[in-house]
Amino acid sequence: MSALTAAAATVGLASGSGFAAGAADPQPHANLILNGGFDSYPWIWKCDGSVWSSSIPHNHYVTGHPTADNNARCTQRVRVLPNSTYLLYATVRGPFAFVGVTGAGGENASTWSSLSDWNNLSVQVDTGPDTTELTVYFHGWYEQPTYDVRRVSFSGPGYPPPPCGYPDGPSPTPTGTDGPGSPSPTPTCQRTYIP
Repeated sequence: MSALTAAAATVGLASGSGFAAGAADPQPHANLILNGGFDSYPWIWKCDGSVWSSSIPHNHYVTGHPTADNNARCTQRVRVLPNSTYLLYATVRGPFAFVGVTGAGGENASTWSSLSDWNNLSVQVDTGPDTTELTVYFHGWYEQPTYDVRRVSFSGPGYPPPPCGYPDGPSPTPTGTDGPGSPSPTPTCQRTYIP
């Protein structure tokens, strides 16, 4: 190897290693919702009012029955990264079926459907510079007929949550050292899938 070739190789290695060291570890693209198919326990979703799950084997969905005082709302908190884009996707049925996302940093995005057949909804949300968690929700509307939700996903940069959620909620912010399924709240925590 000539001196010129060796010098060029050294410069290439130095610049390459400098780029690698300075680059942030990329976060995987993951679904950050637990039990989005309503087919397992722990339930994870926090629901207000009259919300129940279907009893049909291998056909899992939830039904909400709004009243004059309650819109049958279910929520789940998710860990997110600041300055990132996420997509909420849901399959719903019935009049006034709403899905959305809200956050302390002013993140508010929602959509709804009034169709009587199953249909798909999606909405995008961008997190602010200090946002590390969002709340994903679905609900009906006051004094309107029941609504159904079959599947909810919320995807974007981050790691999938542990099987039973986080022991202290969705914070702190995920880092490059967080692996899929960690940290686990207990060594024996498992999800139980419903037929």
